[in-house]
Amino acid sequence: MLEIKDKHFLAQGVYQKCYVHPKNQNLCVKISKLDLDTSRLLYEIKYFEKISKKNWNKFEYPFFSKYHGKVQTNLGSGFVFDLIKDETTGEISKTMEYYLLNEDLKVTDDMLQKGFDKLIKLMIKHRVIANDIRSKNICCKILHDNSIQMIIVDGVGHRDFIPLVQWFKYFSKKKINRRLIKHHLHDLEIQRKYLIDLQNKN
Repeated sequence: MLEIKDKHFLAQGVYQKCYVHPKNQNLCVKISKLDLDTSRLLYEIKYFEKISKKNWNKFEYPFFSKYHGKVQTNLGSGFVFDLIKDETTGEISKTMEYYLLNEDLKVTDDMLQKGFDKLIKLMIKHRVIANDIRSKNICCKILHDNSIQMIIVDGVGHRDFIPLVQWFKYFSKKKINRRLIKHHLHDLEIQRKYLIDLQNKN
């Protein structure tokens, strides 16, 4: 059994908590805050299992966090994923949301836009859907050349009964674009304003 302590805590959302893997600093462990049978995490795990079988050699880069399987922990069932880190510092990569809300000389809006455009192109090309595509669910990995690779770490999957989005790029593109509009992510300035408004409400 994997023993997880408070010092391993990374972050939490509505549905789950995330911890640094106690035995491997390059991995993280997600644990559901709800009953697993009804949790969104279990639905995401099934989708991660499916897309993790794709041929990685065909990918320009791994644009979603790789899933490494289930483990038992002292906090319940855990699910192991890559922990995304910057190549430049070895530190855990910050989210797109962070860079939109916090000025950082290392990461410009132009860099964010280029990285995000590439991510969306890859999602469409490889028919990977994120039903909950939000800037807080996308990590910005800073490479040695100071460019950015955006990597989806949460919110993947879809609930379409007939999965046309998995078979045809046309439907994948339409689905992804609808999700971008729904979450105000079709334009970076609109997303920034949306995030600031959320902060002010809270």
